[in-house]
Amino acid sequence: MGIDFTADEIFEMAIKAERNAVKMYGDLAKKHEDTEVGKELINMAQMEADHANMFVKLRRELPEYMRNTVFDPNDETAMYLKAVADSNIDEGSPKVASEMAGKETLDEILKMAIELEKGAILFYLGIKDMVPERLGKDMIERIIKEEQSHVVTLSNRLKALK
Repeated sequence: MGIDFTADEIFEMAIKAERNAVKMYGDLAKKHEDTEVGKELINMAQMEADHANMFVKLRRELPEYMRNTVFDPNDETAMYLKAVADSNIDEGSPKVASEMAGKETLDEILKMAIELEKGAILFYLGIKDMVPERLGKDMIERIIKEEQSHVVTLSNRLKALK
């Protein structure tokens, strides 16, 4: 028997991942030598912050039956989900920010960001099957569609550079 998650728990993961991405892009902006690239990184951080806020709003709108239904007085589920988000969704990974030297071109950064978004999409596609219909499986599609919209936005920005 597999592990079942609720839409509420997946939104919690998504919010954590988006907040990680805000920090990652902000950290990259601070250390980047090119101020124009730094401005683009701040814009990318804002895009992630907007996503986090949207996911918070969607999470609040979930009906009660899609919320965590297991007694968890020590909040172990939340700690587990945080660990899953931190280790399985590279979007926002501190490791990514630390590996960058601050000399990357905007082209390189956008390509990296697109790959991170694609990785997040694959993660949510995989975990969607762990959410039963009655606990909000269809709501996970909202997260996936939002991540796909990031890929489109970033890809369009990349095309505009050429």
